[in-house]
Amino acid sequence: MKILIVGAGISGLSLARRLDDSTHEYTLIERTPTWSCDGAGICLPANAVAGLDKLGLKQKLLQSAHQVKAVSYVKPNGKIISSASLLEEPFNQQPFLALPRVKLLELLRQGMETKVRFGVSVKQINQYDEIADVEFDNGDSELFDLVVAADGINSQTRHMSFENPELEDLGVTNWRFLIEQDTQGLDPTYYLGSDNLFMRYPMPDNKVYCYAHILDETGKFESIKDKKAWLRRRFSGFDSKVVSAIECLEADTPVIQGRLKSVTCRDVYSGKVVLIGDALHGCPPTLQQGVGMGLEDAHCLADLLKTHKTTKTLLPAFKAQRLAQISWVIDESNRVIRLAGKGRTFIGRIMRNMVLRKTGPANVNGWRKLLLWDKDKAETP
Repeated sequence: MKILIVGAGISGLSLARRLDDSTHEYTLIERTPTWSCDGAGICLPANAVAGLDKLGLKQKLLQSAHQVKAVSYVKPNGKIISSASLLEEPFNQQPFLALPRVKLLELLRQGMETKVRFGVSVKQINQYDEIADVEFDNGDSELFDLVVAADGINSQTRHMSFENPELEDLGVTNWRFLIEQDTQGLDPTYYLGSDNLFMRYPMPDNKVYCYAHILDETGKFESIKDKKAWLRRRFSGFDSKVVSAIECLEADTPVIQGRLKSVTCRDVYSGKVVLIGDALHGCPPTLQQGVGMGLEDAHCLADLLKTHKTTKTLLPAFKAQRLAQISWVIDESNRVIRLAGKGRTFIGRIMRNMVLRKTGPANVNGWRKLLLWDKDKAETP
């Protein structure tokens, strides 16, 4: 097939790498004029590492990453609510890793520089029975058998081709940044407040990935100018490790601000256009599955392209293999955010913390479900 991949991010690059070993012809486009370096930290649970291992990148990844061995949920004062080891079954199938997002992108970009058309985006897609006629914003047009939308949670391709392209706003504003700080003895720690949360996640080279969020239905905190001063005030009652992390913010440290949103579309494909990565299942990072699910999409589609000669059989097969899992990830990620939000009231905090003490960290439970997904499916009568 002649394939267009829209977006040279993690999912798009992963699919392109797989197609390099196939007989299919692909065109990979990226709307930015050159490689971008945005993002803070990336957390890679075992299924994400397995996906990168399948690309032959695991050994290089290990050289650039920090291995995570446990996860803890704590109260704002640092008192443990629940914790879990990642060195036990089924979590030890692959190491759990963390690294700056740009380091992962650099790894995926190696050898791909000449295979990307930069500064090009899709203007319009006209679909016919056997082909998709794609018009680009530079005035060119080209025919493709398959269009793969890997252009992120705000996918323009999804908006062009699907009936339900909108995102659900979950009413949470968040901030992400990397700081220089000693990581000795630090495991990922989630400080659960009332209407707010702060995460400290160890990275290689004594860097710590910090994530903060607050319930913000109206978006009033999106216009904050002095982010450090605001974060200092809002988290002043938290453990000294949180206060210290905020104080480590330098004037030139990038602080990425965003809103937690989820895709509502579950159609997977429309005509000759198929979604992968965050375009398909973008949602809150509560299970850290953006990379893992994107890699699974890319591998699934590449594997199916080996045996399916037309999109008429390829795309229904892809949907059948991916829909249940990605739907569960979206729904569970949204549920965990809503569970955290119960801390807004005193009774809600007691109930939330009781649930977490009984069941363990929510993200670890999600990873267990995903790592046992095929086994559980096989055992279902």
